[in-house]
Amino acid sequence: MDNLVMPGRRDRPSCRSRRHRDQSTPTLTGAGLAICLGCRDQLEDDLIELPTWYDLCAHSLDLRRPQREERVTGSRPRGIVLRDAVVTVRSDILGVLASWCGLVASERGVTGPDVLSIRKLTTFMAIHLNWLASHPAAPDLVDELGVLVSSARQVVRPDEGVRVELGRCARSGCDELVRAETDTEEQMTYYVACDAGHVVRPEDWLLLRGRRGLGAASEPE
Repeated sequence: MDNLVMPGRRDRPSCRSRRHRDQSTPTLTGAGLAICLGCRDQLEDDLIELPTWYDLCAHSLDLRRPQREERVTGSRPRGIVLRDAVVTVRSDILGVLASWCGLVASERGVTGPDVLSIRKLTTFMAIHLNWLASHPAAPDLVDELGVLVSSARQVVRPDEGVRVELGRCARSGCDELVRAETDTEEQMTYYVACDAGHVVRPEDWLLLRGRRGLGAASEPE
C-alpha cells in the first residue's frame, strides 16, 4: 500500500504553456489533455472574450480616425501608430482563429466556418474545445490566444498606456517577446524592444508587423 499512486498520474507530462514558465514546480496536464486544467479553463475564457475585444478594437478605430485637416496637411497624423496596432491586432485575431479552425476541420474531417466571422470562428472552436485541449499543439493555442487577448486589451485602453506584443526576438540565442510601447498622451511609438532589452530599429519594426516569430527581422545592433 505504501507504493500506491493515482493511476496514470505519474505518467502525465507537465503542461508546456508559457503560462507556467515562471513556476518552480511543474503543472501536470489534465487526464486525457495536452494542457493542464487551468490552461483548459483559460482557453475557454479567451474564446468567450475574443469577440468582445474584437468589437472593442473596431470601436477604438472609430475613436482614433484621423481628422480631415490632419490628412490634407501631409503630416503624420497623431495616433496613427496606435491605429496601425489596432488594425494589426484585429487581423491577427481573425488569422489565428481561422488557422486553428482549419486544423480542426482538416484533422477531424468536419466542415469549418464558411465566412471569416469572429463569432462563427470562436463558436466553432468552442464546440471542439475538448478535442483542441487534447491536441499536441494545445499549449501553443493557449499561448496564442492569450497573446491576442492581452494585445487587444492593451490597444483599446490608451489611458493605461499601450504595450503591443509583436512576436519573438530574432537575435541569436534570444526568444523573448518583442513589444512596441506607446506614449499615453501622444500615442506615438517611442520604444520597440524585447524583454531582454534588445532594441529593434524602426525600419526593422516595419518588417516585423504582421509576422509571428520575427524570423524575417534584421538582428538588432
